[in-house]
Amino acid sequence: MVTQLVSGNSVLGSLASNPGEDVRATAVAATWLSVGGGTIGPARADAGITPLESAAFHSSTEAADVLVAHGLHRPSLWLAAATGQTAELASWIDRYGALTRPAGPYRPDFADVGRPAGRPPGDDEAEILSEALVLAAANNRIEAVDFLLDVGVDIDFRPYCNTTGLHLAVQFHRPEMVEHLLARGADPTIEDDNHNSTTKGWAEASDDGSDAAARVRTLLSSR
Repeated sequence: MVTQLVSGNSVLGSLASNPGEDVRATAVAATWLSVGGGTIGPARADAGITPLESAAFHSSTEAADVLVAHGLHRPSLWLAAATGQTAELASWIDRYGALTRPAGPYRPDFADVGRPAGRPPGDDEAEILSEALVLAAANNRIEAVDFLLDVGVDIDFRPYCNTTGLHLAVQFHRPEMVEHLLARGADPTIEDDNHNSTTKGWAEASDDGSDAAARVRTLLSSR
C-alpha cells in the first residue's frame, strides 16, 4: 500500500476523494509528499484541483483533516468553510457579511469532479459566500455553517444547478447537518436542476442501507 501511495499525487487525490478512505494511508502519503521531497499537484490533471479540494468536493472529511494538518491547503474562502476553518472565514468576511479580500485562486466547479456542468462561477458576492455555505454543509462543518448564516448568507442559495447545501448534506448522509439545517430554516422542498428532485427524493435515491442514510430519510419523511 505505501509503495503505491508514494508513487504520485494522483493516488493521493484518489484516496482523498473517497468518503470511505483509509485515513492512515492518506496520512502516510501526505507525510511523504510534504516532508520527503514530494509536491502536491492536481488531483486531476484536466481539472487542476488539489487532493484537499477533491476531498472537500466528495465530503471526505477525515482525509481533508489529515491534509489540512499537513499544511496542504491552497487558501480560498470556500475551502476554509469546507474544512471547518472558521477562524480563516473571519479573515475573509466582515461582521456585516461582506468580503474583505478576494475569495481565492480557485472557485469550486462541480464539473471538475464529474458532476454535470453548471454555469461558470460568477463574481456576485452572494454567490461566492453561498459556495462556502454549500460546501460547509456538504462536509458536516456545523460551526462554519453557523458562522456564514449568522453574517447573513442565504441558507437556500443555490450556486450550482439549483442544488442547496441541504441537498448535498442528504447525499453524503450527514444526518447531524440535515437536522441542523432544517432547524435553521432550510427549505427541503426545493427541486434541483439535475434530478428535478427535492431533498426527500435525494434521500431515497442515495440510500445505501447505512444507519446514517436511514436517519436522513427519517428526518425528511414528513417534509
